[in-house]
Amino acid sequence: MALKRLHRRHITLLALAAMLLPGLSLAKDAKKPKEQKTSGEVVAVAGDRLELKTKKGTVTVLLTGKPKIAMGDAEISLAALRNGAKVTVVGITQASGEIVAREIRLPAPAASPQQPSQSGHGGHAH
Repeated sequence: MALKRLHRRHITLLALAAMLLPGLSLAKDAKKPKEQKTSGEVVAVAGDRLELKTKKGTVTVLLTGKPKIAMGDAEISLAALRNGAKVTVVGITQASGEIVAREIRLPAPAASPQQPSQSGHGGHAH
């Protein structure tokens, strides 16, 4: 008789745990910070951080995770980040407002305009 009651308790506890576990996992995911894109202009680069002027004000971007830095499709070095550069930072914004960068993107260099061919006719039909 005592064994049956113990068995029922285990089944009840297992059923309760099965109902609660998915909710706990959702709650954990809800707290997981999401990556965001932040665009702006580099106003200072120093060591493992840079200051980015955005529409909302100046933000500190932490480079501690060795972010990928790219211009168009080409990876470039941190040394290429200069004051005045327009960038998009992909990373996680901390409670302090600082962004831990995973990737920093600079726009691809503009293609140089094609020079008109010099045929001597000036392009006019005679």
